[in-house]
Amino acid sequence: MKVHAQIDQQGFKIDEVFSGANADAIVGQMKARVAKEMGFAMKLAINAAPNLTFVREVVKRYAEGTKKTLPEPTSCEHFLQIAQEEKLVTVLEA
Repeated sequence: MKVHAQIDQQGFKIDEVFSGANADAIVGQMKARVAKEMGFAMKLAINAAPNLTFVREVVKRYAEGTKKTLPEPTSCEHFLQIAQEEKLVTVLEA
């Protein structure tokens, strides 16, 4: 699986391609990339969070920032679907 993430929200910018065996692997890479940009305490919290908890928080914060009503992700696959619908990611290879 290959996913191109293009995110420029609330002062945070990512424009990268992530590759992995499945959606969970992709989200794990995204989570590591986000954690890299954060301060020490936030980095620890992000790295300790399960992937599903991380994507739920991402969607919650994105929805609050954009004043949209979005469903809570039920899986990493569901998160990628939501993110694709919001034009934050493009799935290049499934």
